[in-house]
Amino acid sequence: MSIIMSVSALLSALLLLASAASASHFYGGSMTFNPIKNPDGSYRVDFRFKEAYHSCYTSDSWACRSGNCGSRTSFVGGRVDSSSKGGSWCQTEAVIKRTVPNNSPFQLTQSSCCWIYTIYDIYGGNWGLLTHIDLGERSDTSKPNRSPVATTLPIVRVPQNCARNYNLLSCDPDKDTVRCRYGTLSANECGMCRQPPGFTLDQSTCTLSNSVNASIGTYAFELVMEDYPTRNITLNYTAMAPTVRSPFVNSSSSSPLSKIPLQFAVEVEAPAPSCIEGEYLPRFIHPTPHQGEHLQARVNQELEIRVKATATFSSITDVVFSGPLNSTKETTTTGEYVINWTPTSDNFGQHFPICFIAEGQNGSRNYQSEMRCVIVVVEAAGPRAQVTCTKDTMSVSIERSTISGIHGDHLRLNNNASCAVSSNSTHVFTTFSLSGCGTQIEETDEHLSFKNTIVTYDNPNHIITRKNIFEIEVMCKYQKKSSITTRFDAHRPAVNFTERGFGSFSYQFEFYQSGTFRNTRDPSSYPLDYNVGETIYMEIAPVNVIQNTEVFLESCVATPYDNPSYPISYPIITNGCGVDETVNIYTSHQPNVKFSMEAFKFIGQYDQVFISCSIIICEANNPNTRCAQGCTNGTQVAPSSHVHKREAAIQTGSHFISQGPLRLRRSASFTDAISPSLNLNLVFVAGCVVAVVAMVCGMMVYKSRGSKVNYQLLKSDEI
Repeated sequence: MSIIMSVSALLSALLLLASAASASHFYGGSMTFNPIKNPDGSYRVDFRFKEAYHSCYTSDSWACRSGNCGSRTSFVGGRVDSSSKGGSWCQTEAVIKRTVPNNSPFQLTQSSCCWIYTIYDIYGGNWGLLTHIDLGERSDTSKPNRSPVATTLPIVRVPQNCARNYNLLSCDPDKDTVRCRYGTLSANECGMCRQPPGFTLDQSTCTLSNSVNASIGTYAFELVMEDYPTRNITLNYTAMAPTVRSPFVNSSSSSPLSKIPLQFAVEVEAPAPSCIEGEYLPRFIHPTPHQGEHLQARVNQELEIRVKATATFSSITDVVFSGPLNSTKETTTTGEYVINWTPTSDNFGQHFPICFIAEGQNGSRNYQSEMRCVIVVVEAAGPRAQVTCTKDTMSVSIERSTISGIHGDHLRLNNNASCAVSSNSTHVFTTFSLSGCGTQIEETDEHLSFKNTIVTYDNPNHIITRKNIFEIEVMCKYQKKSSITTRFDAHRPAVNFTERGFGSFSYQFEFYQSGTFRNTRDPSSYPLDYNVGETIYMEIAPVNVIQNTEVFLESCVATPYDNPSYPISYPIITNGCGVDETVNIYTSHQPNVKFSMEAFKFIGQYDQVFISCSIIICEANNPNTRCAQGCTNGTQVAPSSHVHKREAAIQTGSHFISQGPLRLRRSASFTDAISPSLNLNLVFVAGCVVAVVAMVCGMMVYKSRGSKVNYQLLKSDEI
């Protein structure tokens, strides 16, 4: 009998432990609110509630603790971001709208079990949140009070030997003074209600600091954020007597305008080899916005926040963030993380906090950067525009009435005088090639974007201006798919050039079946398939032979896309010299140039490649031309091609011509053929790019150099 009872007791204990383990999942939460007075005298209050658990979960379990809390009219929730490092967590946000009959104060609360395991409660303690809302009409703004805005990552991590400050971004839309303190149990503001040892909280700046050598483990912080007016104000109510609110003096003599919860966890980890940011701990670099920076967004127009970090001894693996509902995150091939969010008309005039942390990895250790936070202020919709994307062009049309004060004749593309912007009485418009006029290409995990900028200028001969600078970044975004041929012309047509002294001429870039250069590869067979190490035979030749001229192959570069300025590139020929060791140039001082090289592939997810070359056309047999110089080390100055009075032109400028795509025939043994000791950025064996088929949208990004405005999208049209 005793054995049976012992087994029963053991099973009960195990079940209790299992229950505690499954319930220990809360990582913290926060609440902010924004009230709007309705025409009938009632109030609509928009609450934004964030919570984080081991898995993605959101619900409205807020209960009315005091006052008349009205009724809920809508609830929308969803995932913000998640991470598998430092404990798996998922943060969600719910937008809860309530209608209350008057502006008397009320309180909402919710509580449950259990916090994640902490250093002072291995079973995970209870948690509780409280929000105090006072909608009294302020004498200084004639509007009801708005709460401070704040957010934080669910858990932040710091090595035991590294001191760090966490600025909790105490921002108030009414410009009130914001203070932070630990919650109290008697007011239902917390669950465990502890003040963790080894940490200090500056209540006036809402800055949390850890001391060096705090005990290793996880700490829960249950804070309350309060706002106080900067001078005496009166709050007027429809159903009760007015009250006076005063600036903060001390906690016992001053009553706050509102109280909101801000709860999260801090994990103190094993010591790091170095606490210098940029070594093991990631360090933010340009174009990351600064701590506390205010960014402007526009209604119904996407906002971009670009974040980039570096670390000498760690690899940047992720950027985790906390932002508004419907925020998204993408990663570019240049290592930038782009946080996107599109405000709605309901968000007009409101302030939204966004915080982010970069994560780096060294071996089995993961390190976090500082937490950086910004405030997004939502303004009215901007210029109305239409962006149309095709397989190789972008067309932009902007309504003049929405960009008043800007002269249509003082706009051009990317400071390129040859790429003008036209205008009439109603619109400003332009059409340009995706590979011309300085268009830049950017790749993320899911999209391929082509970007250019429309800018103002006073005079094409001036390098300064004293007028307001107006910039619109235009973009065509395409979704990456598995085939390139359905949206982009595979075989590139002949390129036409026009230059003074040479007239108009056309050159064609072709691939040949063999070194005899007799039979070209069939244009309908593009993208061309090659095996690893197979020789590629190429020729650049005039469509119609131009008498007494020769062509000089100045440079060739391989890129994943049909854009020679793409940041990922591999030089093949530079200054007329073969850079790739397999390059052979068969002809020189001829109207055409023939060359070959072995097939190559970019390391990574690219399976296709374009080859772009720069050519110069010269007067034949003239020793003073660049063609006559041949291969140089880049230090020699090329002869001038300027046309002087009574002199004939002896050479053209540089002209780009490209062809592709090429595609590698995959083989099972391919990965074994690459030496791990080689520089992965320079090793190739055939082809390039994840292909692009589906056009997603055309859009515009408005930027103002005169203020701290980051990227704000103006218009997005589904194609």
